[in-house]
Amino acid sequence: MSENNENHDPNTPLYVGTRKFLGKRDLVLSFYTTKCQFQCTYCALPTRSASFEVTAEQINNQIDHVFDSKAGELGGFRQLCFGNEGSALDPRRFHRESVDHLLHRAREMENLEVLSIETRPEYVKRDYLEHIARTTHAPRLDVTVGFETQDDFIRQTVLKKKISRRVMEDRVALLGELGIRLTSYVLIKPAPRMTDEHGVREAVATMEYLKELCDRHGTELVIYLTPTYVAEGSYLQQTTQPGDWTPPTIQGIFDVVVAGHSMGLPVYTGLWSEELADESTDFRGREGYDPELRKAMVRFNRDHDFSHLLPFAPAQLALAG
Repeated sequence: MSENNENHDPNTPLYVGTRKFLGKRDLVLSFYTTKCQFQCTYCALPTRSASFEVTAEQINNQIDHVFDSKAGELGGFRQLCFGNEGSALDPRRFHRESVDHLLHRAREMENLEVLSIETRPEYVKRDYLEHIARTTHAPRLDVTVGFETQDDFIRQTVLKKKISRRVMEDRVALLGELGIRLTSYVLIKPAPRMTDEHGVREAVATMEYLKELCDRHGTELVIYLTPTYVAEGSYLQQTTQPGDWTPPTIQGIFDVVVAGHSMGLPVYTGLWSEELADESTDFRGREGYDPELRKAMVRFNRDHDFSHLLPFAPAQLALAG
């Protein structure tokens, strides 16, 4: 994989996809902008972005490309999620006038219920969020943040996220005050040489931390689980030895989903590797992989109906529902 995706047309987005996200039909957009300046060790997403400045006019053209091509489908979407392989609230990379242009075009989604913006917490600012809330017609705003793990050493030293607990807690308090939902990415098995059991415990501890934090500030919370994989082109792939990082098992992922459900949390699980890894470097390559369990979790992603998972749950949990 090249260091940056310089051959991409800056007038077209990186990704346009649809999914069923916890019961809502969701339009998911990733825009081509200047690459993220942070270099998290496990992440290869910046390799899809530009090393040069992508102008507001070019980003606006990307937005128009999406809404023009999807014109006949827009009324069927209830959620719109957008990002830029970095932080969509970073005005140096996703210009504010382009955010306004997207909000204007999104009015064509007449049944829109949720507008979700992917960003780092540093860019979560009161005035900007209040402006977006005044401009959008969506009744609910969501900010999606990659907090990943409550373990400060893993997050800051191993993953090099450069997201402090203090900043995260401050922004969660702000979201609660403004009535904005938080979706947080949580990595499953986020550190080298971590056992499968430790990986499950760490993900559960992170969900517990986020739930307590959001409950304290009255902030609605959604958990987005990300099973760790070794992305092609990432720092991890380049610098770690084979076997240092092993993905979680499908059974371990299931255990984390069940734990989150038991806490009363809406849980969605990323069960793909964003075309940045093959089956040998994600959970599909682990011994005991069960494709039927993956299918059940995909169905659970779509409608949050736990009955899809009951055939795979321990008997005592199945009885409890």
